[in-house]
Amino acid sequence: MKIEITFDNEHITDVINSILLPDNVNFPKGFFLNIEISEKTQRKTLIIDMKSDEKIETLINTTDEILNHISLAKNVIDNNA
Repeated sequence: MKIEITFDNEHITDVINSILLPDNVNFPKGFFLNIEISEKTQRKTLIIDMKSDEKIETLINTTDEILNHISLAKNVIDNNA
């Protein structure tokens, strides 16, 4: 599963990427997660690539957790701008 998110501001993309990096470790066996920034377009895009060879529930739960982290971070950034 691949999720691509492009924010209005490149700084937001960088900040959210740095927030997600510490969570990018210690996964269950058969689970793969890679988070990177693509600069192929005019704006930076956060690319989240996940794969689970085991349980689909793990993939769903991790996706939900990552999207919640992104939403919370975006709200904090917006409220402090």
